[in-house]
Amino acid sequence: MTVLADTSVWVDYLRRGKGSKSARLDDLLVAGEVLVCGPVVAELLAGAKSADRGRLWLLLTGLPWADLGPVQWQSVGETAARLRERGEAVALTDIEIAVAAVDSSSRLWTRDSDFKRVRGVLPALQFFDP
Repeated sequence: MTVLADTSVWVDYLRRGKGSKSARLDDLLVAGEVLVCGPVVAELLAGAKSADRGRLWLLLTGLPWADLGPVQWQSVGETAARLRERGEAVALTDIEIAVAAVDSSSRLWTRDSDFKRVRGVLPALQFFDP
């Protein structure tokens, strides 16, 4: 099993470490079961202090990545359109993360309730519940 940890999980983990609700991330990292995707990495770097960005980048680039190619970008667009047709607004980055999780057959670990709405139109999205 692989887990794609959302930005919300990483932020909790990086700020609070073993004392956080995201401490299970340690075990998953050691087991090689964590992957990242571009939108999560971009959000983490955007929120990091300047002095920490280089170290954070090195940490994240050492992990396996769930890349988005042309087929995945089509899925992002289709998913966003279906949500919009239902009158639901979800950040495009959240949709990108959800598609990356589905495409890589990973479970998404998140604290963001928007992903439940995404699963309403992307039923293959599975969640990780530590």
